[in-house]
Amino acid sequence: MRSDIKKILKVASVIVLTIMLCAFVYFYKLFGNPYFRISLIGTAYVENASQLENVNDYLDDKLLLVKKYRYSEDVMLIGWGGGGTRTDDYYWYGVADKDKNILIDLKYESIYSLSDLKNELTIVGRPYIEKGNEAHEYYKIENGEAKLTD
Repeated sequence: MRSDIKKILKVASVIVLTIMLCAFVYFYKLFGNPYFRISLIGTAYVENASQLENVNDYLDDKLLLVKKYRYSEDVMLIGWGGGGTRTDDYYWYGVADKDKNILIDLKYESIYSLSDLKNELTIVGRPYIEKGNEAHEYYKIENGEAKLTD
């Protein structure tokens, strides 16, 4: 009789702890805290990315956009017709050459490219705002290398 009570208490405690863990995760995500989605973890090399189109038009060896998963957040939407939620996924972006050698480190929220009439190729990286004094960084593409300019 006493062992039956111990078994019931063990099972009940496991069930209660599982429910508490699920509730914690739900409320943690509900308040917009970052979390990880296992299906997105990893690094992707994107060929023919629209962000690098202006530069790749002038290069023989095309550059690759490097995209590495950072985290996800749930965002609550409030409106007259009711609310809703959506999930925003955040990534680090960088640039690599055709052999997947990193030319521009993975530290930007977004990357875009520019070219002018003199065929000067520029890649602009916009960093995540964390301290408040971050600024765009400009890279010139010369001889297959990216050089940070002032």
